[in-house]
Amino acid sequence: MKRILLNILFLFALLTASAQTTPMRFNVHVDPQAVWFNSDENEVDPDGSIIHINAGLNMDYFFAANYAFTLGIGINNIGGNLLYADSTIFLSKGDSLWLEPNQSAKLNLQYIDIPIGLKLKTEEMGYATYFLQVGFNPMFRLNAKATSDEASFDKEDVSESIILFNLGYHVGIGVEYKLGGSTALIGGLRWTGGLTDVTDNDRANVKTNALSIHLGVLF
Repeated sequence: MKRILLNILFLFALLTASAQTTPMRFNVHVDPQAVWFNSDENEVDPDGSIIHINAGLNMDYFFAANYAFTLGIGINNIGGNLLYADSTIFLSKGDSLWLEPNQSAKLNLQYIDIPIGLKLKTEEMGYATYFLQVGFNPMFRLNAKATSDEASFDKEDVSESIILFNLGYHVGIGVEYKLGGSTALIGGLRWTGGLTDVTDNDRANVKTNALSIHLGVLF
């Protein structure tokens, strides 16, 4: 994990150093989001959404006037509630946490998110520019906490029961409102869907979903 972080930071340093000779824009964002799970089996059912935050730094590299490759790094907090039909075990630092049948567990998952994709922008209209953004979200688990609805365990570390790597995709629309010079405010909506299973439970394929309000500053 440390090697991955160092490589990502080194890549950003190289890109920033070349920004004066290439058409790059950077933005920071803090996105409130509603997050939840879906499952392909009845033994494990989604049981409600929770509110979390996705925050990070993104770079737009323009290869044409209105088209850009995007790359980012951030901390993405996702999760939701899962209802288990049968008894279930979560592993926590070598110990076993038991969830009784027909009980729900709230999972709070934190990932290093490295979104990559493509941005399509309109021409500037007044002070506003509109965009469509699509791409993928490779993510690496940082933390995972679980709480049962019967309080048999509370905010316990269950990283051992959560798969290290998670892959998702995103589709978003938004607007950049120019403030002056190269600075602009960003607002928009973004949908993120999971492509891979997040838990090691063999009884179901559990994936994440998120609907976020994209808020940022472009510079």
